[in-house]
Amino acid sequence: MIGEELERRTYDLLQRAAQVYRGHPRLHLALERFTGPLRLAVAGAARTGKSTLVNALVGEEVAPVEQAGFVTYRDGTELRAWSHPEHGRPYEVPVVRTANGLRLDSAAPRAVVQWPSRVLRKTELIDTGSSAPVGQVLTEADAVLLLTPRIGEPDLDFLRAGRGLRGPSVSPVHAMVVLTKADMHGDGLPDGLLEARRIARRRRREPAIGALCQDVVAVSPLIGQAARTLRDDEVRALSAIAALPRTASDPFLLSTDRFTTAGALPAVDARMRLELLQRFGLGGVRLALALLRTGSATASVLGERLQDYSGLKDLQASVAELFVARRSALKARSALIVLDHLLRTERLPPSGHLLAELELLLAGAHDFAEMRLLSALRSGRVMLAADQAKEAVRLLGGAGTSLGERLGLPTEATVDDIWAVAEDCAQRWRREAGLGDRTPAQRRAAAVVLRSCEAMLAGDESMTSVTG
Repeated sequence: MIGEELERRTYDLLQRAAQVYRGHPRLHLALERFTGPLRLAVAGAARTGKSTLVNALVGEEVAPVEQAGFVTYRDGTELRAWSHPEHGRPYEVPVVRTANGLRLDSAAPRAVVQWPSRVLRKTELIDTGSSAPVGQVLTEADAVLLLTPRIGEPDLDFLRAGRGLRGPSVSPVHAMVVLTKADMHGDGLPDGLLEARRIARRRRREPAIGALCQDVVAVSPLIGQAARTLRDDEVRALSAIAALPRTASDPFLLSTDRFTTAGALPAVDARMRLELLQRFGLGGVRLALALLRTGSATASVLGERLQDYSGLKDLQASVAELFVARRSALKARSALIVLDHLLRTERLPPSGHLLAELELLLAGAHDFAEMRLLSALRSGRVMLAADQAKEAVRLLGGAGTSLGERLGLPTEATVDDIWAVAEDCAQRWRREAGLGDRTPAQRRAAAVVLRSCEAMLAGDESMTSVTG
């Protein structure tokens, strides 16, 4: 049971439960969210770069929202905002754009901001603020980016809280860790940022961490935001500094005090130097200068290369593969957790039958096994031969979840072509799963891939066409 089948059966179960628990607010909310976009929370302690990362992902300076705490950003035709009080109905409030984000005209502990954005069409972003409790974050979101400078015990506690005790929450396929001080390695220069990525790769291979999240990615939110919102006047100022002899510029790049001191770098006035420091950080300024001196002469080229080095593109790719492409499974997971808790804590005569159906549904939900294996292959926690790993990722839906993408077939492939390729893949992975010289982890991985192949051969409802 993959993709659309899990989604369909989850929705059917929610609808039947709603008839039993008539008017129950938690079920009503679960149904409402189930039919909406993926809800991705950006969480972490204060000053870890949550609002900055939201801006980098959206490509606009929309965060933070002054006068608001827990903020959800969603797509819309124009800028609008609603305050969500703890008690009572939401109501629209005036919102204006400022130099540092947005501002509501009155305080709101929770707010929804509508902003025209292609990024937000399939994924709503949630800036959790600095004081949102773990329970609220996990309840509100289908998936979570946990921001932290380095992974410590409080971060592991947060990830463990999302694991739950049973059912769909046992396997924490909804979380990703973002190491947000990538620009602090090597003063933000290319070698230092690459070292930050190596640290992230090493951490995600650790079993204790890999068991609690889908990926660990190193990012500089500040450099990523600056890259996505790069202005022409900033490029001109940076280019002016880059054109100076190194002996004339480098002494002023040793500290923030030297960079902003009166009389420093006369090619750029003090106000612009302060703006550059606020927008890029000193490490980001050094990185931009290094890139300009090595051929990034235009704003578009510089912006692209800054995004590469900031780690933002790695994060976007990971989110797209592990979260957005699997949004139906993640949304089903969220709904099933709500339903499971309700059926166990508020018992009614039909609850036992619904709970039995829920457990049967979970027993056949192969989506979560696919997601965990994709993460393990991506991180290197499960090692297969290079060609095998590439095929496994494709068959598991890592390159796209439609039938054609899984089997690597063109859109004009016939039913006979589809059947022949799927049968060949199933036979190959069936043999792999039974080889005695493979490690237990490799045999388990082969069994998961085999199950995906068998679902295709069985004509899974979500796999009835090549294109999906």
